[in-house]
Amino acid sequence: MKRRDFLKHSSVLGAAMILSNPKSARTAAANDRIQLAVIGCGSRSDWVCRDFMVRPQDDVRFKYCCDVDLSRAEKRAKQLTREEIVPQTVQDARTVFDDKSVDGVVLVTPDHWHALHTIQACEAGKDVYCEKPLSRTAFEGEMMINAAKKYKRIVGAGNQTRSANYCLTAKKFIEEGNLGKIEFVRVHNMWRDALPTIQTGVPVPANLDWDKWIGPSPYREYSPIYMRSLTWGYFWDFGNGLLATQGVHQIDVARWILGLNYPKTCYSTGGIDKERLRTQTPETHSIVYDFGNMIMNIEQTMNCPYMLETDWEVREKDMHPYWYQNSTRIEIYGSRYLMVISRLGAGWQVFDRTKNRLPVVKAQDYGSYPKMHIEHMSNFVDAMRERKPAHSPVEECHKSTLLIHYANISLRAGSVKLEIDQKTGKITNCPEAQKFWRPEFRKEYDIPEIQG
Repeated sequence: MKRRDFLKHSSVLGAAMILSNPKSARTAAANDRIQLAVIGCGSRSDWVCRDFMVRPQDDVRFKYCCDVDLSRAEKRAKQLTREEIVPQTVQDARTVFDDKSVDGVVLVTPDHWHALHTIQACEAGKDVYCEKPLSRTAFEGEMMINAAKKYKRIVGAGNQTRSANYCLTAKKFIEEGNLGKIEFVRVHNMWRDALPTIQTGVPVPANLDWDKWIGPSPYREYSPIYMRSLTWGYFWDFGNGLLATQGVHQIDVARWILGLNYPKTCYSTGGIDKERLRTQTPETHSIVYDFGNMIMNIEQTMNCPYMLETDWEVREKDMHPYWYQNSTRIEIYGSRYLMVISRLGAGWQVFDRTKNRLPVVKAQDYGSYPKMHIEHMSNFVDAMRERKPAHSPVEECHKSTLLIHYANISLRAGSVKLEIDQKTGKITNCPEAQKFWRPEFRKEYDIPEIQG
């Protein structure tokens, strides 16, 4: 089925996404280019930086590659070298912030560095693209918003599914009432991989400034596991578990396309196999949010080899996954129909009652992950140029990340059912929540309090 034929049951039409600034359809002159610096040069930065560089206008260059491990910065600089521009490699981000010729920074650091670098960049007059999840704590997210407002900077986040055209068509389909009344949504975050185990007694590599890597978090002994892609997130000092490293994408999509704000309650339970693992965040996690007019349930588990991400053939073609074993699907239950949607270009389908035990599809749309990813980076550059919000603005990403913070606070406080002020997002019934909302930071890397 072609994209133009995808809807037979509704008036939804997918608007074309604006990939570029219409003022420029040619290679940009050197003096009209955006100068960026990437902070955090691990594996994820490869893809993010590459897609910043492939805009048709050719108007982005990287002046710095910054990483506490200089060998990683040097590797990324080789990738990002263009003509006369060879990125400088540095270990200290303050060098980037002090350079007035840098227009913006791309943060691809571990989660515990997102807030302080965002605040420092805003103070230095630079816009910020911050990879997800936005923050390690709720307080950090609040300060990132306040910094963006105070210094009038564009701060966007790496929830790239917000740049997917199929999410816009799904949102419109829902808003037109085609699913009927929606009272329940289920979000899946189920993965085939098991949690890693920690190694200790390993010497710090010569190229790595370990104290700077830890930054605002409590000091702990080096282990190579922390340097592996996303695995820092399985320790409370550095992240918020699989719910944050992966689940934030589908949580954000569900909240966005359903028009949800703050929940009024959150209850969370879960755990890990402590005899087998030395990590901290839960493998199995079950969460219930009550938004007043809708219940959202999140189900997470790991070590399930039969649960699969959307594969590359589906990501790149007009296809849908086998939904039942798609690890990141969102099920939206309306009084008329069921919608199933997922990230990574999986698209969406709407189902009626089965006929002869076969599915009956009432409407659908396909996705394209490579296109979506490029458009998300390009949109942020457009936002910088035009001084307008990006597709995933910091305020909206904070609300989605708060759902993760609520769930983890509920769990860590003893599976307390949290009551939440739906106007402010503040927890109202659990004094113990404060130590998780705003923990202690190391003094030399303290997160400043910025008035909103």
